[in-house]
Amino acid sequence: MSEEKDNRKKSIHLEHSSLKYPLPELFLQELRAELSFINDYPSGGYYRVLATKLAEYVGTPDNCILPANGSDEVIESVTRAFGRRLILIPIPTFSQYEVSADRNGLPKKLIPCLQNNQYRLNYQVEDLKRASLVWVCNPNNPTGTSIPREEIIRILSNTSAIVVVDECNYEYLGESVVDLIEQYPNLVISRSFSKNFGLAGLRLGFAISLPQNISKIAHYGQHFRVNKMAEVAGIKVLKYRDYFQKIWQEIAQTRDFFITGLREIGIKVFPSQTNFVLADFITEEQTRKVWQYLRKEKVYTFAAWGEEFSGLDRHYLRFTIGYRSDMAYVLELLERFTKKCFLVS
Repeated sequence: MSEEKDNRKKSIHLEHSSLKYPLPELFLQELRAELSFINDYPSGGYYRVLATKLAEYVGTPDNCILPANGSDEVIESVTRAFGRRLILIPIPTFSQYEVSADRNGLPKKLIPCLQNNQYRLNYQVEDLKRASLVWVCNPNNPTGTSIPREEIIRILSNTSAIVVVDECNYEYLGESVVDLIEQYPNLVISRSFSKNFGLAGLRLGFAISLPQNISKIAHYGQHFRVNKMAEVAGIKVLKYRDYFQKIWQEIAQTRDFFITGLREIGIKVFPSQTNFVLADFITEEQTRKVWQYLRKEKVYTFAAWGEEFSGLDRHYLRFTIGYRSDMAYVLELLERFTKKCFLVS
């Protein structure tokens, strides 16, 4: 085994779902060249060059794009702009939808969507009629479940509320509802550069919607929403899509390998369309034992009792997919542990 792989096995971080692969060296060289300009302000306003590049990428006019300080700023600004009456949140899901509602003192309703280890949106028409903001995470975090297009259309058609479809894992799913923004004026889409392009540390995300919605969302953000290096990185990184496409394909293959391995061990796991996998260890006691055992072996995962998720029962662990060798090692550890401890399935 190479020294690099051996070092990875000494500490494998599978918590955050950011990209675990290195960025293209030419891209990093381009960013280094920009460091001498960090005494300049970002371009400000609507960041037209960045917005134009993002519009070309997603296939919309540039006035339908709002760059932001990560998708978290999109979540916060959208919540403040449209969450005054009632916010619908499908649980379990990404915690920031609920955190933002609570931080702003806005009314919310958590809709349970997980039954018998199957995640399905469970929005009722009565709730949709009352709501002013509706969240849809596609694919869902943490289950990795894709939401059928027809279900998103059903929701859009049955409410006057703003419906935000969080597509931060779009590049793994390969399906989007961007083409629906003209047909449904209440549709907003959120995207991120963290999980798929490896720019988590620079905090770059963006919203996609009709211009009137973009203006309302922008009202609740800072003028300089995107820092200078993030702005440059977002423009330049899109040139390297072929490089990232190969990584996304490799991650998808490794994810399927890991899911198959978990099932062969006897661990229940959700099918996933993302770069993470949610595993069910049946009881909180068992889950804590597995979590502690993995940490002892320097494998770090997201536990259900952490702050990352809303409404997730405490018998789940989420694994972000890394290198195949990493995931094979995790499978070895889990198989060894289950044989030793006789986990109840």
